[in-house]
Amino acid sequence: MFVSQSNNQATGDVVAGSKTELNFITSGGSTDELTLLYAKLKTDGVGDPSGNAFCEKLLHYMAARTEGDVRGLEEKLKASDRLDQLQFAKELKEFAAKSIMRRQGSQTAQRIFSIVLDELHTKFTLVVSSAIQTGASRREVDLCISQTLQSTKSMLGENVLELTLKDLLGLLYFLGGNCHIRWDKC
Repeated sequence: MFVSQSNNQATGDVVAGSKTELNFITSGGSTDELTLLYAKLKTDGVGDPSGNAFCEKLLHYMAARTEGDVRGLEEKLKASDRLDQLQFAKELKEFAAKSIMRRQGSQTAQRIFSIVLDELHTKFTLVVSSAIQTGASRREVDLCISQTLQSTKSMLGENVLELTLKDLLGLLYFLGGNCHIRWDKC
């Protein structure tokens, strides 16, 4: 289809067809804090010890919510027509939980995981959930998820915990399995 436009005067965009813009909110303070946390962690692999107790913020994400949408990961994927991802999602969710548990002795690593989970949860809520609520296609939602993962990975900077995009996706499934996010409309 060809659209002709002439004699337009605009102070913004002129679009003949659809235009999608995705803007992400990044927390600049997190990158500064991450740099400090990485420096602590690089000295001995632990940084500040935790006494094998989890910090409050990380516990919040580790515990399944008891109010609101308390469906499990499988039910959420089924409701959003994503059962094709179920086995992969379960494996990544388990790997994410084990990654967090392996760093149980480090308050520093726990703080890094808390920052990453906060970032993923916030961006998912503001960008991905918004797309879902407005009826975006699965492809459009997946694009929002991908951009959320990419911008979170970029925020990590030096990335001493060596978190990959797949690890970040696992943390999203971890959030979904613990009732913090969903892939279907409310």
